[in-house]
This record gives sequence, structure tokens and C-alpha cells, in this order.
Amino acid sequence: MTLQVKKIRLNELENFVKSKEFQDNEVIPISPIRAQSYLANPHAKTEDIVLYLGFIDEKLVAFRSIFADTLSDENGTIRFGWCSGNWVHEQHRRLGYSEQLLREAYKDWDKKLAFTNYAPNSEKLYLKTGLFQAIHQFQGARAYLFAKTTKLFQARTNKATSVLFKIIDFFIALAVHLIGVFYKPKPNSTLAFAEIEKPDEACFQFLKSNPVNTVFSRDEVELKWIFEHPWLSRQNSSGATRYPFSSFSKSFYYKTVKVNRDDKMLGFFIFSVREGHLKTLYFNLTEDCTKEIAAFLKKYCLANKIEYTTIYKKELADQLLSRKFPFLYAKSYGQKIYCTFQVSNKKQLTFQDGDGDFFFT
Repeated sequence: MTLQVKKIRLNELENFVKSKEFQDNEVIPISPIRAQSYLANPHAKTEDIVLYLGFIDEKLVAFRSIFADTLSDENGTIRFGWCSGNWVHEQHRRLGYSEQLLREAYKDWDKKLAFTNYAPNSEKLYLKTGLFQAIHQFQGARAYLFAKTTKLFQARTNKATSVLFKIIDFFIALAVHLIGVFYKPKPNSTLAFAEIEKPDEACFQFLKSNPVNTVFSRDEVELKWIFEHPWLSRQNSSGATRYPFSSFSKSFYYKTVKVNRDDKMLGFFIFSVREGHLKTLYFNLTEDCTKEIAAFLKKYCLANKIEYTTIYKKELADQLLSRKFPFLYAKSYGQKIYCTFQVSNKKQLTFQDGDGDFFFT
């Protein structure tokens, strides 16, 4: 059957989300909160095509969403679209609909698309097209503390294993509690960490004085956009169950941590916590504070009963892997950033943990 494709431009997005067509769909192609973020995107243009909708017999069976960004390489600034949100109805999979929408986006976005923050099956789908090449490999780590087998092995849970997993989780929590009693990191008297919810004016002034040479811009404008227009809400809306991706989390927050020495600001870093999963997202520091930040995160994870943490920053990940205590288990972990176009990085510009849509989710 022929897939009928409908495209929604950014200047049409707000009315589309309010339309009867949107409300009547069994599955919605974008959450209202994400739509507001797309509209506020500082890199967006009104003519950008941000939604690709696929219909069979007037029923939505596939969609793809794209949001604009820019990157810097030695040749200047490149504007492109992040692939963020790809869905096909289970009864219409393996028919090429996803690739059809992707190739439409590839054409409309001047052959400039990128993706990261992917599931293994999604990566295979993208690479099968032959359009993408890796421009960066994160050499990070994932470490487990208050791990919950009931969540880690949810797909394998039945009545019998559910009881077993709960017993295992009880002993894991008990073991980590005992570990916490004996974990006494040596305090660094010269450094002070101040936790705030989001970057304040001092952070932005620091950014202006100490810009980070990154491939993807995360300056004041971008950071304010991200914090003022998140993709996740703590309030469960009526449409959340109709959206195939996350728009609601009962436990999600950001933390910005300012690092000071003798009242002098050395920089700050940002992480998020979503239902027990801590992810580092952004770093801007004028000195190497890797050991101190690792110790801070370990203490934070213990105090806040973090189940596991994901770190892409190599130096910090290496520190955690070499000295994983008090984590129960740590392993190398990382993803790649893929683009459909060449990126020349001879200046060795850096990448941030939260590049792409990783910051939002």
C-alpha cells in the first residue's frame, strides 16, 4: 500500500497541535510540551519541516520528528536537523515506511541530518540506509548503585521472578547502605560545590568569560532554551499515553553544580536525574577537577539512592572505571554521533555529554 506523506512546518506546528485532526489521532506525533520546545528553538526557522506524517487509508501509521541545530567545524557553521522521534505502527513495520520518511527529511533538510541517543535497533535502521557516518564516539561509563532488578529485567518478569527480583533488590539496597557507611572519601578543602536547579547569572557570566570550544553550541541562549522548554513534565497529561515517547516523568530534575575555590568560580557542570538514572550533560571548567567531581557524584548517588549513572565525559568515566567504589558494578559505555555530512574537526573541538536530544530526555 502507498504511504501518503504529510509534512508540518514549524509555522504550522502550533495550529496543528490544537487541531481536531491532532486530537482525534489514536497516536499523536509530538507531545504539546515538545512542540513548544520546537517553537522556542533558537536555531529554528519558520519554514523548517519538523514533522513527517505517514498515512494509510487516512490513518496515521508512521511519523518522524526533526529539530534544528547548528555545529561548528573548521569550515564554519553548518545548519542541520536532529532526527528525534521515529515511530511506525506495529502492524505496518518492515514495509519501508520509516526509511521513506527519513529520505523525505534528508531531501528537505539539504541532505544534512544527524542522530544520537539511540536504541540498538534504531541505529541499525539508520545505518542500513547508507546515509550516515559516525563523527564522534563517546568513551564513557555506566555504573550501578541502588540497582533494581525489577526494572533492569522487566521484560523477563513473571509472577515467580517478580518475587525473586524484589528479594534481590532488598539485599542490593541493604548492601549499598552498608557500603555507604564505610565510604568516607577524603574531602578536598580547597574546592566547594554549590547545587542549584539551573544555571544562574553567575554561570552565564562565567560562560561569556570562558567560552567552551564545542562542536555543538551550548551557550547561554541554548541553555536557557533547554531549561525553559523541557520535553518532560511532572504532570501527567491526557495525551501522554497516546505519545509513543516520553513526555511525563514522576521523578525528573536537573542539577547545576558550581565549583568554587576561595570564592573564585572555576566553572560549573550539569546533570539530570530521571527515575533513578543520573546522566551528566554539560561541563565548563577552567581547571581539571575530575577526581573531585567523581567524588561529588559518588556521594550524591549514595545520598539520593541513584540506581545507575551514565557518564560520557571520558576523563570522568576513566576515573570512575578505575575506582568504581562505592558502585557495585561499572562498565565501559558510550554511543556515537552520526551525520549525513562531513564534519572536519582538526581543531579538536569538544563534544558535550548532552549533545543532541540527550539533554532533553
